[in-house]
Amino acid sequence: MSSILYRIHNVLSRVVAGVPIGPNLGLFHLLWMLLSGRLLQSRGAGLPGLADLGLAAEAVRRCWAALAYGKWQAQQLLRAWEQLVREEASFRAHQHGRYRPVACDLVGFFRPRLQDCLTKHYSSTAGKALPAISVGIAARIGTVGTQRLAVPCLLVRSERTFPRI
Repeated sequence: MSSILYRIHNVLSRVVAGVPIGPNLGLFHLLWMLLSGRLLQSRGAGLPGLADLGLAAEAVRRCWAALAYGKWQAQQLLRAWEQLVREEASFRAHQHGRYRPVACDLVGFFRPRLQDCLTKHYSSTAGKALPAISVGIAARIGTVGTQRLAVPCLLVRSERTFPRI
């Protein structure tokens, strides 16, 4: 294996180290799938993306179970990632005066078989709001060397706060 693969393996292992044994391996594989681009190739379908990594069918099911039922929180992973970035000491946050920019976005996860979903997200291709799980993300903006980098610091899932019509 190349040295970059060993480096990625080391980084992902450190990010999931605080997660209990069981879900940590599943989350490791899920993060590897994201970094490798397999989720894009599978057009957002998690199980085919995991299978494309070359995992056995049982390992794919364990990864999916870790995501759905494992005892972990996204904030736990974000804190571990931020700690790792801080320890590396090569990230330089952008600064404008006394302000440090934070990029924010809202994304909707649409699934064809999603039933009884109480939240909606606007889809430009459909031209209307469709049932989806909406997630907000915030990331600190900076650079490592000459490469711009966003370090995620917050994930927020939308809650349905208005009555169902």
